[in-house]
Amino acid sequence: MSSSHAWRTIAWGLFASASWTWCIGMFLPFIMLRDYGWAGFLTFAIPNVIGCAAFGYLVDRDCMRGLRERLGPWPARFTMATIIFQAAFAGWMLPPAIALACVVAGFLLSWCRSRSWLVLSVVIGTITLACLLSGNAGDAQGIAMTGARPLAEIGFLAPAIALGFVLCPYLDLTFHRTLAESPSRHCFGVFGIAFAATLTGIAWLFDPSTGAPRASSGLLVLWAAQLAFTIGAHGRERLSPLAGEDRGSPFSLGVAITVALFAGWLLRVGPGAGSLLGESCYLRYLGLYGLVFPFMLLFRVRGVRGAWPWIAVLVGIPCYEAAFVHHATGWIILPILLLGVLLWRHWDNDETKDTCLP
Repeated sequence: MSSSHAWRTIAWGLFASASWTWCIGMFLPFIMLRDYGWAGFLTFAIPNVIGCAAFGYLVDRDCMRGLRERLGPWPARFTMATIIFQAAFAGWMLPPAIALACVVAGFLLSWCRSRSWLVLSVVIGTITLACLLSGNAGDAQGIAMTGARPLAEIGFLAPAIALGFVLCPYLDLTFHRTLAESPSRHCFGVFGIAFAATLTGIAWLFDPSTGAPRASSGLLVLWAAQLAFTIGAHGRERLSPLAGEDRGSPFSLGVAITVALFAGWLLRVGPGAGSLLGESCYLRYLGLYGLVFPFMLLFRVRGVRGAWPWIAVLVGIPCYEAAFVHHATGWIILPILLLGVLLWRHWDNDETKDTCLP
């Protein structure tokens, strides 16, 4: 392997890691550690890392193009939802001036060329490492194996968590670009190492005495840098041919980011604002990634048509709300069972025989 080949493989792996370091990976670990301790963190982290890394080894480029055709508008919708999520989180968690600078930087980054992204990926990786090392990390031994909530709950939540992290990478257009442009699929091995290290470093910033992250400038810089990168990387794909017929315009992208930023800011300072309201809204938005997107992906790939996909999602929404927001975790079984029944009924559909989805 030439030095240029190796450099580009590593750089694309770092790009994938940075583009996947969302406000999910930078905040949900704190909630899981607070509620379920290390057991909750591992339930979140293991399928997250393995599911994403597996994408790069299970899908080839021809299959990826066919997959985009089968999925229709859903990769573009996934991309826009992800951009909105990052902008809203910035408005909620970052000081207003930093949040504004963050989303403006992300918007401008959407016009960067591929080579610029590779250099920027290395820069962001270095910033992330520095922030994690300077973020007043505590003693990981002070974090218990269990948390404030009964550990049995995690057994019900685990299938829904795994479903989202294993399937959502197939909708992520930044992963599609990584696979298309990297000289080796081993870039996803680099991704796995870098992303696992990032999640572990974030976990070390948890303060078990308060049940919240340790307040530090390092964490704020990490959030701002990664959010700007993610908005830019996904914004680029929203404006690129990879989005297909649902390719957006810079104007629509700018409007979406602005509205999301303002909504996040209202969670910070608006009527009834507070950590509980913000966290409940955050968890509800996660339903897109644990329910709507993985369900729709499977239904599209397996040829489930008509009203059934939407019925399954509508049944799942209140169940997801009950399980993840109100801790009535047993309810999550219902939509997963319905998903299984619908997929079983369509498993021999001729449309599905050439699918590359595992």
